[in-house]
Amino acid sequence: MTQSKKDIAGDLKRAMSAADFDTAAKIGARILRLHPRRTDIEIMTAVSELQGKNPASAGPRLRKLFRTVPTNDRLFTAVAQNLLQYSYLTSDFCSFESVLEERLRAAPKDGFLAFLLADVLFRAESHVSPGKCVAPKLSRAVSVLKTVGESSSHFNDAQTLMARIHLHQEDHAQAFAVLEKAVARQPGNLELRVVLASSYAMAGEVEQAVSTSLSIINDRPGYSAQPYMVISFMRPQAMPEDAVKHLEAILQNPKSDSSEKYKAAYALAKIAETEGDMERAFAYYGKGHAANRAARPFDMERELREMKTLEGMARQAAATDMSSGDVMALDAKGPKPIFIVGMPRSGTTLTERILGAHPDVYAAGEIGDFAKAVNDVVGKGRISEQLSRIDDKAARKIRSQYLEAMRSYAPEKRFVTNKTPANFVRLEMIRRVFPDAPIIHTHRHPLATCLSVYTTPFAIPMRYSDDLGELADYYRAYVGLMNVFFETDRNGMLYDLSYEDLVANPDVVAKDYLAHCGLDWHPECLEFYKTDHTATTASMIQVRRPIFKDSLGKWQRFEPYIGPLATLVSDADETKVKTAQKSSRNAVAA
Repeated sequence: MTQSKKDIAGDLKRAMSAADFDTAAKIGARILRLHPRRTDIEIMTAVSELQGKNPASAGPRLRKLFRTVPTNDRLFTAVAQNLLQYSYLTSDFCSFESVLEERLRAAPKDGFLAFLLADVLFRAESHVSPGKCVAPKLSRAVSVLKTVGESSSHFNDAQTLMARIHLHQEDHAQAFAVLEKAVARQPGNLELRVVLASSYAMAGEVEQAVSTSLSIINDRPGYSAQPYMVISFMRPQAMPEDAVKHLEAILQNPKSDSSEKYKAAYALAKIAETEGDMERAFAYYGKGHAANRAARPFDMERELREMKTLEGMARQAAATDMSSGDVMALDAKGPKPIFIVGMPRSGTTLTERILGAHPDVYAAGEIGDFAKAVNDVVGKGRISEQLSRIDDKAARKIRSQYLEAMRSYAPEKRFVTNKTPANFVRLEMIRRVFPDAPIIHTHRHPLATCLSVYTTPFAIPMRYSDDLGELADYYRAYVGLMNVFFETDRNGMLYDLSYEDLVANPDVVAKDYLAHCGLDWHPECLEFYKTDHTATTASMIQVRRPIFKDSLGKWQRFEPYIGPLATLVSDADETKVKTAQKSSRNAVAA
């Protein structure tokens, strides 16, 4: 009888199956000393290292494999995927970029390597800054993708990635040009057409977004929930009659991924809302959040602890005068920043559009340049960890990098705005780096804000909003943090802006916060809607109209169903930002 050959990787596989990855990594390293050419065992060992306590040890192993394994080898994709996972785990994308550049120099016509390099460059920038930013690496990525010729099997993927990069940078015209040509080449590619429809929606191009979505539905009604969601939020009266049937099928299909279920639920919610059935609408919004939470768990306790830590650090900075020396001394000539912060859906977009209509101001939108500068100078980490690393030297470097980015946006302007709402958690960082920068904090009625966050389909969903109780907790923590920032506002740079005040008295309030920023009054600031500048946010349709009051009481339609959110009104003292400094409320009273 013939004896079966022993599997030399048997112990390694058993340890991996038992999730004993540190042991598996040791077994793999031992096997490789005897069998150094076994690529499959190298990969299994690297996977074990990535899953174990020492993921950094996988880097050299994977880079060695990436340099030597041919691109047409069946294991090459596994090597690349694990090297990408290593990059995310260690925040070290540079080493992957480096070996990719090496291989591409040796094979400059390899379309797959070109696509892979551009993809890694894009992922690296997105990892540091989820929003638009000044990023030379993205320009490099686009130039690399342009080398992938039409004869390459990777050409279509390269074109789609190029469009995604343009969209990330809010260069909508370039994105449309790439996508429209791609769709013309592949009219049957529904995935591409969905991307195009979504791109039109992001840019506020209502006609194209709706017509493209309708054409997809007409060709294949159950393909994706995205076209229905675009129509439901941009032109609900154009919704096909059988939309609910197809959306319910997507929502109930166990094979639908969480993103599709999320979009289907939101489209169904908006349909119900349009029909005036608020109870059914709210139930669908809940299903959308449930799908999102199932796929993307969120540690709310950790988030709340972080905000408490930031409160303590802000108080400590005020008590010990932790200002970063004379950070302004070496400023080059160019625009200075204005920061607009607050909860999402609190009026940051309207506030910025009014500022952006001033001739001395460029409205940059939700840019990621400040977060990117901080990451580049002090490394990644939680906000509190990064803040603890910002000494005088780091503050000057962050300031210099950020101001250089502002000059790239609009060198001729006096100010460039940054209206990233989530920067409210970075306020102590901002004050340390830019003690001279005006900061406008926007807010609305707590229920108006929270319900708008809950019912808005963000491109990147707000994970703290998936549970109504957690959303209420997050809002209280945000208010607590903002109150500390106002208490410790030594330089008087914070301005507290009520959205309700702005809508009720736009000329008085807008004039007051412009003065806070050192700007004189221009009546055309209230005619911002006449410009063709697109606000790429969830508010993209509203900001093209004049200031309007019809959204002020919209939250009241959902009041019977809000559960834990109701405590935000009953605990009014805990949910109000207290400021004795500059405020729109003072301006209106005056």
